[in-house]
Amino acid sequence: MAGQAASSMGSHANQPAAALIERLFRRISEVSSLPAVAMRIIEVANNPTTGADDLLDAVRFDAALATRIMRTVNSSYYALQNKVADLKLAITLLGFKEIRNLAMTAYVAQLFRKGSGYGSYSREGLWNHLIGVGGASQLIAQVSGKSPPAEAYLAGLVHDLGKILIDQYLHKPFCQIIDRLDGQTSICDLERETLGFDHTELGEFVAVQWHLPEHLTSCIRYHHAPLDYEGPDQEMVCTVALANFFCNAKGLTSLGVANKQVPPGRVFGVLGLDKPRIGSIWEQLDETLKVADIMAMARVG
Repeated sequence: MAGQAASSMGSHANQPAAALIERLFRRISEVSSLPAVAMRIIEVANNPTTGADDLLDAVRFDAALATRIMRTVNSSYYALQNKVADLKLAITLLGFKEIRNLAMTAYVAQLFRKGSGYGSYSREGLWNHLIGVGGASQLIAQVSGKSPPAEAYLAGLVHDLGKILIDQYLHKPFCQIIDRLDGQTSICDLERETLGFDHTELGEFVAVQWHLPEHLTSCIRYHHAPLDYEGPDQEMVCTVALANFFCNAKGLTSLGVANKQVPPGRVFGVLGLDKPRIGSIWEQLDETLKVADIMAMARVG
């Protein structure tokens, strides 16, 4: 399957680029599926017939995840009067979607290897961007009412999954891409010129391998071109695209160079955002980004 997908993605590329794609998919096999616990949590969280006992069964034998759940529910963010010591109660209080987002945040964090970065880029900067777009997506969903906020957070968190993998598995050509960043040229264009494919295509491939829900896969694939997407999740795709723009405008960039190209006006229309609502999002964004960072630390610490 990996070879077929790589062949399809690289069909428009020259032979060296196609060979590079094949090589990448061979090396990426180690992250071609989520850990069993994470996959089970996604399954339980998306099934309306499951209960707290089902989620408890999914997480109780993962000590690290159970610890993160307890630390999160007892964090200053929730400000509970009494400390929670029971895992099932913590699951009930946080809710299924938060447990799923906690598990996914922790797993995405594990994908980052330590490194000093290159040029304008740092892995810490990319991580901060992912968390920021997650938080901004959640805020936009809350203001617009067009998408479930918890789903929007997760879509924002994983939108640049492909960049993580290009950095770590194709680091030399990734550095060549960084050298060419100018804030004007599309990163996807630079990636396709250098690699024969871009990070949205790679991210989509991995999301399918992970069996992520279709709305998350769509956001990964189309967050740079939301109006090219015509499926049922257009509002979610536009939410992540707009969150990505807002974070870039705030200087919270994925690669260290901001591309502040304003999304097409239709994106704002899809989300029902007029000038007052856009202004409200912008005013709340700094605090939202701070909270998102605090919550991310609780989830992965």
